[in-house]
Amino acid sequence: MTSDLSLYCHIPFCETKCVYCDFYSIEDRSSQSKFVDLLNKEIDLKIKIHPELVGRDLKTIFFGGGTPSLLSPNELSSIISGIKKYFTIVGDVEFTLECNPGTVTPEKLFAYRELGVNRLSFGVQSFNEDELQWLSRIHNADDVRNAIKLARQAGFGNVSLDLMFALPGQTQDKLSYSLDEALALETDHLSAYNLTVEEGTPLNRMVKLGQVGEMQQEEAAELFEFVQTRLADGGFEQYEISNYAKSSKNRAHHNLVYWDGFKDYVSFGPSAHEFLGGMRAWNVSSLDQYGAMISEEKLPRINSEKLSMEKRRTEVLFCQLRATGINLELFNNAFGEDLLRHPELRMLMDEGMIEHRENYLRLTKKGFRFCDAVILRLMK
Repeated sequence: MTSDLSLYCHIPFCETKCVYCDFYSIEDRSSQSKFVDLLNKEIDLKIKIHPELVGRDLKTIFFGGGTPSLLSPNELSSIISGIKKYFTIVGDVEFTLECNPGTVTPEKLFAYRELGVNRLSFGVQSFNEDELQWLSRIHNADDVRNAIKLARQAGFGNVSLDLMFALPGQTQDKLSYSLDEALALETDHLSAYNLTVEEGTPLNRMVKLGQVGEMQQEEAAELFEFVQTRLADGGFEQYEISNYAKSSKNRAHHNLVYWDGFKDYVSFGPSAHEFLGGMRAWNVSSLDQYGAMISEEKLPRINSEKLSMEKRRTEVLFCQLRATGINLELFNNAFGEDLLRHPELRMLMDEGMIEHRENYLRLTKKGFRFCDAVILRLMK
């Protein structure tokens, strides 16, 4: 009997690096075809070292980046063939491809759908042209509208789009416009991310030089609450801090694997992270180094760690609470701890941060806005 598994592929190519992005990506696409061959070789190498993975059922597949929609249908087909050599792609798999609205064509979308991709995640970020330019996005609002229309015509019944809020100087009116435009497109899933300033990004340098000011936490929290209310009014359920779905079937089930804290996922590509049997491992964040190691018949792994029970507890608390909630029975079985006896819990419930229902501890709408603080209190 095989157990379910999730699979992630990191495609590191972008047409333009966005000012806020800290994911590994490069703008030089001259090696894209060679990269596809390297990725397939990495899959072969992984199986040599982990033969127990052969035959595992893939319940979710996610191609992230970078901009995976820069892959040609032939390149994507080659990678899928490499995956199918060792893994079983089940009939109800959720197969997600991240897309930039400025990189899709009808021909590409129809080909992706024929290859088995059944969920698209569009990185939109805003419908305000000035915000898109500031974020270094290569598309405009009309590109988004056209891309969603083309996706539906190609037969995609599960489409998601990403938005950002708490941009420097962003007003509620501007955010409201983006939310209204997103809702008008009637997608099945929305992600709304609070802009964060990450080390090593152009945005971080701009902040340090005083060229850009970060939004105050109180203002950002108000915009977060506005997003929650507007999307709830639009028929979306918040099932994770930044994610909203029209129904449970439209949730990002691949990401729910990450947020579970217990489930296995295998990953390929530069900078990709995986979790197998309690062991976390991650690849080098350099395409040159990635290629060199694979050419030497080495996994392009930079490090790995076996998680201690204390670290597992922390990760499960953080991951499960930020999403669908902590299963108290499973938590107790894993860590020998009854969270209902936690000294902070009653106060958190009285403050309206957490609710206890059906043997789960879940964040409330208010709790989602203060998730990090809640988790710190429960980590004691």
